[in-house]
Amino acid sequence: MRRIAWAAVAATLLAACGLSPDALPRDLPEDEQSLAPSQTATGGQAEGPDRIFLGAPGEERLLRSVPRDAISRRDLIEILLAGPNEDELEEQYTTFLPSSLELNSTFKQGPLLFLDVSQDLTELTGQPLSQALAQLVYTSTELDGVERVQITVDGRPVSWPRPVGGNTAAPLSVYDFPNFVQSAQPPFPPLPAGA
Repeated sequence: MRRIAWAAVAATLLAACGLSPDALPRDLPEDEQSLAPSQTATGGQAEGPDRIFLGAPGEERLLRSVPRDAISRRDLIEILLAGPNEDELEEQYTTFLPSSLELNSTFKQGPLLFLDVSQDLTELTGQPLSQALAQLVYTSTELDGVERVQITVDGRPVSWPRPVGGNTAAPLSVYDFPNFVQSAQPPFPPLPAGA
């Protein structure tokens, strides 16, 4: 008897929680018609195509994305070459690109972006050169559809050093610069005591 009573109670509760289908189409109230979210996403550093990468504050000087307003792919690269703004300088952001570096030209072909720059980039060596190349590559791949970057100097191909070893004249991607970027993801919360 108890089982039958519990089954009846459960069936009643399930029926009360269910939605009954409409027999005919009906108009929705105006406030229920929109499929758009009621709140706008507020990302900041981790979203949007208008980001450049600068050396973040701290000992490691890993790259970190910062927002910018750009109107074209050339504009975004020119903004990168200009370096940190006043607020970022106060926060100790830096650039690894030479201040005299100039963008000669840029064009996109499929997923490949061609950047031709002045010879000032070839004056860098070692880690500073790798960091400068990473800045150019990470910023360039923020542009829609760009996966790789071919960097030339005054119209000539250059064999660039790869941080993972060897040199390459092939297009570069973010995968050529592992561990050069600071994660935008917040750190995991600490484990509770006694866990």
